[in-house]
This record gives sequence, C-alpha cells and structure tokens, in this order.
Amino acid sequence: MKLKHLLQHDFIKDFEGLLVTDFEKTLFVASLRNYCSHGNPLRFHNFAFSMRELVLRIIDRRAPDSKVKSATWYSRESDRFEITRRQKLKYCAQGMLSDAYLDTVLLEDLNQSIKDYLKEFNFFNKYTHITEKHLNACPKQFYADMKYIIQRSREVIEEIDSMGNLVVNSIPDTLQDHLFDYVINNFPSELDMLAHNVIVESVSPEELVVTYLEENGITVAVSGTVYVTQEYGRGEDFTELYENYPFSVSIDLTVEDPTDITIDQHDFQIDTSSWFEAEEELETVA
Repeated sequence: MKLKHLLQHDFIKDFEGLLVTDFEKTLFVASLRNYCSHGNPLRFHNFAFSMRELVLRIIDRRAPDSKVKSATWYSRESDRFEITRRQKLKYCAQGMLSDAYLDTVLLEDLNQSIKDYLKEFNFFNKYTHITEKHLNACPKQFYADMKYIIQRSREVIEEIDSMGNLVVNSIPDTLQDHLFDYVINNFPSELDMLAHNVIVESVSPEELVVTYLEENGITVAVSGTVYVTQEYGRGEDFTELYENYPFSVSIDLTVEDPTDITIDQHDFQIDTSSWFEAEEELETVA
C-alpha cells in the first residue's frame, strides 16, 4: 500500500489528531513510510520501533524532565535513571501537586493505573523484537498488526489523559469539606450597606469548581448562599428582616499544601442586587 493511500484511513487520521508538534507529525509519517517500504523484511519492525519512540516522545512532551524534578513529590528512585517512566506518568496525571491533594484510596488507584499502563506498554516489545516468526509475515497480517499498533498507541495516549482526569476530578471531593469550613469561618461579618445592623446567621457553601494551573497551583471558586438578619430602627420602630444572598469567592492554593489558605475579606463577592431592586420597586409604588 502506498503512503498517500494509507494516510487517508480513518484510524490514521484519528491518531494524527493527538499529535501536537511538527516533530511528532513528521515522525509519525516517517514511521508509516517504514511500513510502506515494500521489499524490506524489517519494514514492520522499523515501523513498530518508530511508533514506540513516538509515544515516548509524547510522554516526554507532557512530562519534561525539568518539571518532573521540580514537582513536590519527586525524589530519585532509580540508580540508573534520574527520572523513571513511572515518574513521568505520575507527572502526566498529577503535575506539580503534592500527594496531600490525593486521599489514600485515590493515590493507590493512581499508582495501580500507572502500573497497569507500564505493563500494557510492553505490547510494543512483541513487534520491535526481531524473530523468525514475524520477519516474513503475510501482507494481510502486517496490515492488521500495523493497524493494531496505531489504535493501541492512541489508547495509550488517551489513558494518560484519563489518569490526569482522575486526579483533577477528585480534587473537589478531597478539598470540599476543608474549604467549605474555611469559607464559613472567614466570611465577612459586615454588610452595612443593607441595614443599620446586619447579622450573618449562617453561610451555606454549595458548589466548588477547581481550575488546575500547573506549577501556579490551583484556583478554587466557591459559591453558595449567606443567610442574614437585617435590623432597622430602635424601640417601637425596630424591625428585622430575614434575607439570603448568593455569594462567591475565589481561593488560590499552592501546589505544595492544600491547607495553606488565605482569603482576603474583599475577595468575597456578595450579590445583594435583589434587595436593592426590591427597594426600588417599593419606592416606585409609593
């Protein structure tokens, strides 16, 4: 099969969509060119070897050595390699975040996912090692194996994304109770623009949205409702009203410690527009 025809196959295009750099795209085409080198008995092995290097290159792009070494959880674990493939995969999933962001169960799940991934990655060895059995396989088998390698390589890359999603999606559950308590205990007590005296009766955080910013840490947006008592007048003219207002606050967390929280009172955004709109309506009626 000619290269230009091979490039039109859907499974080829699907894999191409995962490539980012010009080098990755060039290496993929070069790998396919190896496969299309009819007459060369090593064409399939050369193709498989090049594809394995391409996947490793993608992992290196997502987990550069300098960033892996600067992660809070990094410590050398091999005499031979300064950075192991396991650590690169951990970075792909966890980035700079310390293990403190992961509860025990999640950390065990992540470690098992990485272990399974590394075991699965060995499927390349079957094709890169030159054996008599695979040296002169039939063209149909060559095509079937080539297609399998590309599709499996795509799955390998997508599994890296799944590991990353596993970590990021777990952060709200891991941090929610702690952050909600912090917001409740540090909520602004003064809302003087509403009444002569405003008492914050309760604060109810309801939603937490996490944005992971790589080495810059994490930004957490917490939103909810604050319930207040608004007091007006004195003596016989004394009146109190019970109101509630939506609020939001953005919290920045470091990659090292999820318990290191500082919120400025001015960071709280309390939407009291409903109260002022009601007052305007009353004035209009009057």
